[in-house]
Amino acid sequence: MTILGIETSSRICSVALTDGDGIGDETSLDAGLIHSEKLIPLMDALLKKNKMAVGDIGGIAVSTGPGSFTGIRVGVSAARGFAQSLGIPLTGISSLDGLANKAALIKRITGKVIICPVIDALREEVYTALYRKVPGGVGQLADYNLVNIKILLKSLKRRKEKIFFLGDAVDLYAGLIRTEIKGAMIADNKNRYASALSVAAAGMKRMPGDNGKDYTKVLPLYIRKPEAEIKWRKK
Repeated sequence: MTILGIETSSRICSVALTDGDGIGDETSLDAGLIHSEKLIPLMDALLKKNKMAVGDIGGIAVSTGPGSFTGIRVGVSAARGFAQSLGIPLTGISSLDGLANKAALIKRITGKVIICPVIDALREEVYTALYRKVPGGVGQLADYNLVNIKILLKSLKRRKEKIFFLGDAVDLYAGLIRTEIKGAMIADNKNRYASALSVAAAGMKRMPGDNGKDYTKVLPLYIRKPEAEIKWRKK
C-alpha cells in the first residue's frame, strides 16, 4: 500500500509518498503559511515525479497538530476530502509524534536519549511531549503539553539522560536550551523540522489496525484555542 503523507502544521508545507519498501519520496516548501495555495500543486508534482495517479494512493496520513491553526485546518481538510472521495483509509498523526519518529531515524539517537520535540506556540510557549526510541519507532514518556519554554527546561534539568531537541522552536531557543541543559543535543537544519515522510511512515504502521475508513474521526489537535477565539471570548 502506498501512503500519502501530509504535513502542514508549521511554515513548511510537506507531502510524501511511501510504501515502506521501494518508494520513499518527499517534497517540501517553506510556504509561509499559505498552504492552501501550495498543497495541491506539491501533491500533483510529487505524484507525477513518481509516475503515479491519485487513484494509486492506498491511504493517507495527515499531521493533526499542534502547530499553526491555519496550516492544520488546510492539511486536515484536504486529507479528509481526498479520503472521502477516494474511499481510502485516513489516519491522523500528531505533529509531535511525527517529529519524534523523525528523530528516531537518526543513528546517534539511542534508547538512552530522551527525544523532546518543541513547536513554537508564541508568547515564549511551546507545544511539546517526551519520547524514547524503541524497536520499530518511539515510545511516549509524557503527554502533549503547552508550556513556557523556561518552565519546560527547568523541569528537564532534573533528568540525568541526554536530551535531543528538534522542532521549529529550536530556531528561537537553541541558545537558551544550551545554557540551561548541560550536554543538550540539538537537531541540525536537515533533521529539525516537521516531515511528511515521517508522518506517512507513522501512518503506515498505524493503518492496518486503524479504522481509517471513518475520515470524520480525524480532527485537528490544537491544545490551545485559536487566537481569534480567545480575543472574541475576552470581548
